[in-house]
Amino acid sequence: MELLRQNALFAGLNDEQFALVLAGSKSVDIQEGEVLFRQQQVAKYFYLLITGDIKLYRLSPEGAEKVIELIRPRQTFAEAVMFMAGGFYPVNAQALTDSRLIRVEMVMFRALLEHSPQSCLQILGHMSQRLHGAVQEIEQLTLQNAKMRVVQFLLRELPANASVPYRLQWSAPKTVIASRLSIRPETFSRILQQLIQEGVIRVDGKFIAILDIEALRQY
Repeated sequence: MELLRQNALFAGLNDEQFALVLAGSKSVDIQEGEVLFRQQQVAKYFYLLITGDIKLYRLSPEGAEKVIELIRPRQTFAEAVMFMAGGFYPVNAQALTDSRLIRVEMVMFRALLEHSPQSCLQILGHMSQRLHGAVQEIEQLTLQNAKMRVVQFLLRELPANASVPYRLQWSAPKTVIASRLSIRPETFSRILQQLIQEGVIRVDGKFIAILDIEALRQY
């Protein structure tokens, strides 16, 4: 539960408040492919991912899937539902790999916020950052071409001090990544092949080696 204490959503709570959070929280393990919650299901919990990968997605009336977000370890998700009318999850959540999470009771946490102005400000800041990220993503999806979206995705995976060749492992199937970037899987594969031919990357199954970081940045 130490990761919970370190998260920005809980950093403003005093010891007594955090003890209440722990009492209303539980560690949950789910297997690859298991659905954590479904779109329009009544929302009772939000989550902190400890290990693994979670896919948030929506289904169209025709059954087409659109990936909304890929959740990485140390990220929280579904916390904004606490403040939404109706209290239903707006997306589906599914494990891409075996995952461990901490689930937190929404009713309990919202009651704590009513008595903790500092925590309210912190969660507002947290949600503002998420909103800013969503606005940037909308801009990228509407103004950037498909190749630029792939390049941006690769650059986001690199740490600030990365040196070449830098080896990454795909955290999700390529079809899922393509959906996240709003491009077709065949387009995603074609762009990867172009980058391979240009000597920028090398792909080996679920692993990708970045061979020229500066070339990616110049795009």
